[in-house]
Amino acid sequence: MVRQIESEIAQTLNVSGETAEYDASAKKLVAQKAILAYILKSTMDEFTEFSVKQIAEEWIEGSPQVAEAAVHQDTLASQPAINNKMSGDDRVTNMATEDISVLEGTVRYDIRFVVRVPQNLEHIEIIVNLELQNNDTPGYPIPKRGIYYGARLISAQKGSVFKKQQYGKIQKVVSIWICESTAVSRSDTINEYYFYEKCRRGDYQEERKNYDLMRVIVMRLGSQGENSSDDAIRLLSTIFSTDRTPEEKKNVLSDEFHIAITTVIDQEVKRMCNLSTGILERGLERGLERGLERGLKRGFEQGREQGMMETLFGLVKDGILSLADAAKRAGMDLSTFEKEYKSYCSK
Repeated sequence: MVRQIESEIAQTLNVSGETAEYDASAKKLVAQKAILAYILKSTMDEFTEFSVKQIAEEWIEGSPQVAEAAVHQDTLASQPAINNKMSGDDRVTNMATEDISVLEGTVRYDIRFVVRVPQNLEHIEIIVNLELQNNDTPGYPIPKRGIYYGARLISAQKGSVFKKQQYGKIQKVVSIWICESTAVSRSDTINEYYFYEKCRRGDYQEERKNYDLMRVIVMRLGSQGENSSDDAIRLLSTIFSTDRTPEEKKNVLSDEFHIAITTVIDQEVKRMCNLSTGILERGLERGLERGLERGLKRGFEQGREQGMMETLFGLVKDGILSLADAAKRAGMDLSTFEKEYKSYCSK
């Protein structure tokens, strides 16, 4: 019994370690300016008139921070094309990186960077935070967490961007949440949450720039993502696909999205594919072993099937498999599998 427990712990640690590596590779890949440019063009009004090449090369400042900047820190410290394709080597680091909260521990933004936006005769800076989520039902509403992150990005500007009563200098912040796995009904969607002015009496209107300071955007990929008419959703769905080989993914990035396959992109695409395969195989092995154990007690086939289903549910919850991929592996239609998955999550 002790050996069995030790074996399960070892397997869990292996899968957890690989999942962490997969997450790190995903963040590093998405933080390439060429990929961020597609996301910005699909989600921010400020960039609708610009080409993704322009956004990548002109409007994203510095190199994006990846899992460096702490959510709970109190202040922000200031801190070429290949064959006519956007370079993927550039990543987005212009701000403070470290903070440890005694009460809450260290929580870091997945990706954080600054964009420069032309407005009238001047340029304004916007702080952008981008978060990758395995699924859109983590036990709390994603928009609420996005609002919290946005509020932290604003409050952290005191002492660096503005001091004392200089509230007019506050910079706009945008928090973008990308959810890989979601229900079919929410697949291939983008929702935006922001402040607006309601004039309750009279006809005076404040300048929009004085209150349009925070936006939260939730982008859901899901099973319909690869067929989306939105370029960013289709691009991200390709990157996170568990059905495509590294070569297929790189071909899509290069041929369809005109992204140069740099060393970083090549390495991280391969790494993500290899890790997702390893996580899936080890997860299925665990499910089979648990199923066999249950099978001895209450019928081989029934126990084996339940163990495998629980493993598939777990892989969906961890963002390793999409609902559609898991349903296919279970030999079930998507709607039936989704009902079973919801029942599993509610326990």
